[in-house]
Amino acid sequence: MLTSFACKKTNLLYPLVDEPMPSIIDKPDPPVQTKPSHDPTFATNWGDTIKVPSIATGEFLITDFGASTSSSDNAGAIQKAIDAAAKAGGGSVIIPAGTFISGPLQLKSNIGLKISEGAVLKVLDYTSYPGSGTTAKVASFLDLSGTTNVLISGKGIIDGQGGDWWAAFRATKPTGGIGRPAIISFDDASIIEVQGITIQNAPNGHISIHRGNKHVTIAGVTINSPADSPNTDGIDVWSPLVNILDCHISCGDDNIAMDNETRYMTIKNCTFGSGHGLSIGSYTSGIDHIYVSDCVFDQTDNGVHIKSSRDRSGLVEDLVYENLTMTGVSTPINICEYYPDNTIPSSGNADKAEPVTASTPTWQHIFLKNIKATGADNAGLLWAVPEMPIKDIVFDNVQIEAKTGMRANYLGDCFFINGSSIKVGSGKAITSAYGSSITGIDQTTGTPTE
Repeated sequence: MLTSFACKKTNLLYPLVDEPMPSIIDKPDPPVQTKPSHDPTFATNWGDTIKVPSIATGEFLITDFGASTSSSDNAGAIQKAIDAAAKAGGGSVIIPAGTFISGPLQLKSNIGLKISEGAVLKVLDYTSYPGSGTTAKVASFLDLSGTTNVLISGKGIIDGQGGDWWAAFRATKPTGGIGRPAIISFDDASIIEVQGITIQNAPNGHISIHRGNKHVTIAGVTINSPADSPNTDGIDVWSPLVNILDCHISCGDDNIAMDNETRYMTIKNCTFGSGHGLSIGSYTSGIDHIYVSDCVFDQTDNGVHIKSSRDRSGLVEDLVYENLTMTGVSTPINICEYYPDNTIPSSGNADKAEPVTASTPTWQHIFLKNIKATGADNAGLLWAVPEMPIKDIVFDNVQIEAKTGMRANYLGDCFFINGSSIKVGSGKAITSAYGSSITGIDQTTGTPTE
């Protein structure tokens, strides 16, 4: 009975020699330390979903409808060609080589307007244009409102003859100015493309993608107006689902301006010359999912530009800017919640927090990656209102060379990663950081600290 269960040695109580018990001083391996991710949490390929027009093969030559290079206004003849193409179920209206003067035109669905190589479609001059010289709204030169499936294409030129408009505007600006037409504009349109043409000397904006539009492509377009031409925005956007690709834009105001309800927009392979920059604002409610890549800025006033104020903003988020080159751009990164510029406080603590409202700027998740800026006047301006700091702004492999440093006030989370740096000719790299949390950069020397 001495071999009873109670006296038997078991592995549970007495381990074998080749199964040693762990030492009481042994500690588990520490967890692997990984850097927090600062990459976007969303894909940026929404531009692939944009639909483009498909136009029937029929052609309607404007000279067959009475247009002539000797006519002082071909609007009637060109409109007849457009109406005939629409009645036929669609087709392309052809502007042949030569200079054709015209007043405003109304395009229709399923129409192509081809401005041939060697053709100049010249906007009626200021003194003859319908509604000129008044404060009332003036009809755009090409109005696509309410249309579907429209293509404006070719290697020709639209010349807005803006000089007299600009002079009249300047002369009347102290008393309210005058109404001026955009070259191309539309509301409530879909599947629209402007491709290959040159637009120059617009009286006001060049292309205005107003409200209620979707599936819009601007591709291979050259926009060119003098740097001092007033309010001549290159492309204005107030709608979702827009692609701007392979364009060259020089103008007298914002090269591109994205305003309320601009969503799922892609800007790629563009070159920006004179102008106020690639802008969001000043109306900034409901703007998100903006992707900008592979663009060049040359002597532009600003590079990345977001502007607004407490009375006209709201939620702005999920913005990606990558692979940008800036040369001689005065302010490469200008993200400021005080607009116009004369409302910017004198110092970081000069403005007091106000109650948060529906129009308070609420800006977050802004990603700046692979950006090189040289020859800048100042490294940047990042300035939020004190009641709502900008959240989650990331500088990823961004190198800025400037005469003076960056002002960066009220940034809730600002990360400089992957060697991002600021090199200045004099003073501190970041000259003001009131109320900000900034990591990854030495604010004095501008060198990386990670």
